[in-house]
Amino acid sequence: MVDVRALTADAVIVLDREVVLLERNHPPFEGSWVLPGGLVEPDETAREACIRETKEEVGLNITIDEFVGLYDEPDRDERGNVSAAYRCTPRGDQTSTPREEAAQVETFDPKQLSEMGFDHEQIVTDALRE
Repeated sequence: MVDVRALTADAVIVLDREVVLLERNHPPFEGSWVLPGGLVEPDETAREACIRETKEEVGLNITIDEFVGLYDEPDRDERGNVSAAYRCTPRGDQTSTPREEAAQVETFDPKQLSEMGFDHEQIVTDALRE
């Protein structure tokens, strides 16, 4: 059997000095706070997926500012996904609203984050390191 990992893209969005997170409404990490993001489709780049998934999940249009890193620890996601993470800025309307995959959307002080799913706390820390 071939072990193939899927590529995902995650967005660290800073809005009024706080990080935009969504509460997942499905496994894995159902009920946990996570970054907006999801699977990269075969016909798109990781950057395009980051922009699309953010719009789909939290209703924000974003601009990608910087590549944060590739997160590939084998135990980061039980499905084996590898994530390309980006630091992003919202553009236009800055009202985030939950969509299909989010129970709710909130902003959090990056120094006082709730317990997060996956390795998203590490991604936030890396993205906001000065």
